[in-house]
Amino acid sequence: MTARPAKSSDLHLDDLLPYLMNRLIARMNQNLADELRKRGFTFQDWRVLAVLAAHEGTNLTELAEATVIPQPSVSRLAANLAKRGYVARENGKTDSRNVHLFITPKGRAVYDKMLPLAVSEYRAAMKGFTAKEYENMRGALLRMMKNRKVKLLP
Repeated sequence: MTARPAKSSDLHLDDLLPYLMNRLIARMNQNLADELRKRGFTFQDWRVLAVLAAHEGTNLTELAEATVIPQPSVSRLAANLAKRGYVARENGKTDSRNVHLFITPKGRAVYDKMLPLAVSEYRAAMKGFTAKEYENMRGALLRMMKNRKVKLLP
């Protein structure tokens, strides 16, 4: 069974799941960004803190992959968050160029205030979905990620 119209001429933009996912995620991210901005943070700050809250000791390469932010930008974001006291940077034991990042208690406190905003946006998007629909959607997305070799953090 194919997951698209039989002929290219039958294809509509709204038939392409990546297009629909991109539009949805862009809207959700913008809504969250608007709420974060009111509190003095950027959406990119949220992304970095969220990953570090879940994955202590992540290096810059892993952080760039997980946040979908180019490594030079994520490096600047991490440096800025470190300067503000939200993130601690540690050089690797064998290679000082391998920087590991940790969320600080101050960063954790800020993250804990950001998290309900993100959860609220998520819940609004998932309104009316059954547990089975959620599991099916999650499974499909994980399968698509595997198909495209998108790495998950351990």
